[in-house]
Amino acid sequence: MLPSQSSQGADLKLSTHGRARLRLMTCGSVDDGKSTLIGRLLLESGAVFEDHLEEALRSSGGADLDLSFLVDGLKSEREQGITIDVAYRYFATLKRSFLIADAPGHEQYTRNQAAAASQTQLAVVLISAKDGVQIQTRRHLAIASLFGVKDVVLAVNKIDLVDDAKARFGTIVAELRQLVGVLSMNVAAAIPISAKLGANVVTLSETTPWYAGPTLLDVLENFEPTPTTCGERTILPISLTGRFEGGGRVSYGTLEAGTIREGDDLVSELGLRAKVTRLWRAGEISPMAKAGDPLAVELLPQIDLGRGAVLTKAEGDLPLATQLRGRMVWLSPEGPQPNRAYDLQIGTGRSSATLTRLEGVLNLDASAVLTPAEEVQPNDIAIARLNLTTPLVALSFAESRELGAFLLVDRMTRRSVAAGVVLSIERRAGDTPWQSVDVKPADRARLMGQVPFVVWLTGLSGAGKSTIANLLDRQLQTRGRHSAILDGDNLRQGLNADLGFTDADRTENTRRVGEVAALMADAGLVVIVSLISPFQRDRDAARVAVGPERFLEVFVDAPLEICQQRDPKGMYARAKSGNLPRFTGIGADYEAPVEPDVHLRTDQADPNEGVSTILAVLRKRGLPI
Repeated sequence: MLPSQSSQGADLKLSTHGRARLRLMTCGSVDDGKSTLIGRLLLESGAVFEDHLEEALRSSGGADLDLSFLVDGLKSEREQGITIDVAYRYFATLKRSFLIADAPGHEQYTRNQAAAASQTQLAVVLISAKDGVQIQTRRHLAIASLFGVKDVVLAVNKIDLVDDAKARFGTIVAELRQLVGVLSMNVAAAIPISAKLGANVVTLSETTPWYAGPTLLDVLENFEPTPTTCGERTILPISLTGRFEGGGRVSYGTLEAGTIREGDDLVSELGLRAKVTRLWRAGEISPMAKAGDPLAVELLPQIDLGRGAVLTKAEGDLPLATQLRGRMVWLSPEGPQPNRAYDLQIGTGRSSATLTRLEGVLNLDASAVLTPAEEVQPNDIAIARLNLTTPLVALSFAESRELGAFLLVDRMTRRSVAAGVVLSIERRAGDTPWQSVDVKPADRARLMGQVPFVVWLTGLSGAGKSTIANLLDRQLQTRGRHSAILDGDNLRQGLNADLGFTDADRTENTRRVGEVAALMADAGLVVIVSLISPFQRDRDAARVAVGPERFLEVFVDAPLEICQQRDPKGMYARAKSGNLPRFTGIGADYEAPVEPDVHLRTDQADPNEGVSTILAVLRKRGLPI
């Protein structure tokens, strides 16, 4: 018997009575009756304890039982009449047992709806016959699809409260079938119900003589989930590796796909090979394990497997991804920032990741059409590309729920900012290996007889960056040094012509200039960058790209009112007239350097004095001038 170890993610999918368990969720807009429907199912199946029923009756404050109180257990939920947290409830019939999640309808609790969808095999979508399809109905369906829910039941609730119920039911179902089709989901059934009265929930109702069945419970009892597959792969993500008393290692995980038997040869994502000498399934020694089993394996030789490692049977079957294309629901009040480092988790693996490209967001009013987005708002569903600092094993979500779902976490606050799924692996480790060359940057610098530098001039428009850049370039040329200017306005005519002025585009603008400056410095040049570059984190990233030892951040500083008086290119005048939105200093912020290498106050000193200061610093750092 293996020493006690908690299994992670174990789900035998069987109730204590041996009945197959179905995991389902309700979703839909506020007040469409999700909690009431679950309360009805609990009550009809006998899953409500007497004291719980009495408490719900007291909370209802009248003779009629409010069925939602059987689910909404938080005091704040009952006071507000809404669902805040995800409420999980068990109930069973003679045919099947169920784990049902009541997801909040309010937009601000969308993250809880995403959490429920990630563990769901079937979604029951409620739509009020009075109110019709709402934006939250569409959002919940899109999120359910995002997290792998393939099958939905369309339950048109409050059917007793509308005139010409049959026509109203048909209109709503037709509209939803269109959206479900766009999301590549299946409609298991469409049912007119009244959760409050119990119509067509457990028994057919005389109030809808035009509907012949089945009831909602009939559908739930007989539904068979669409199977997910990882092909022929065997996948064992490792959660933990520990030691036996007296020596020897044992690795724990939940088998995501395939089978493992004692004696099997396994290989890690790094190509390390070992044979299974002993195997435990759910804590008991076993000759084999199948998909879904929590297990532990003893391997020979004792290869080094930490959290995040993945074992399989065929080498190369699980390539390491360095770039992903994913669809995610954005959860943070602050929108995504390209090239900002986030912590990313896929399966048991973790890496630092940067968002390199935002393709757009799903337009829920237009049946999930992808549209460009300057800003991503909380609860938007976006498609983006992510670069991973540490390569991780990843698969598309269609291939694996475990290795195809990810979380993005803010590195400072430790809050989850996005939850998503992998649409495709865009780049794998080794796809584009570094090409070595014989002539090194040091050889090029030696040939030029100088030390390459990047002089990064940052500051508001009108502060004097371009003036100082021109004077510095001329001084260097006069002294026999090889230099070049990268001016932000000029670069927007070509290299960065596709970028706008959102925060995300400004970040990408700075990133591109930093990469080009690094290449030019590798060629041996002194590169003078004249760029507003408003965000400190982007300037820090440029310093890293160039190399801290050859990067000089120069803050060209002048008060905003002075810059507006100068206005050499008429930019401030255009911004004030409304013809140049989001102009730095007027419609967008500028983050002044905290500790620049050089600080020039151009409202107090002549530009030539500033150039002399920069030359002195370059001379001190080794540039022969």
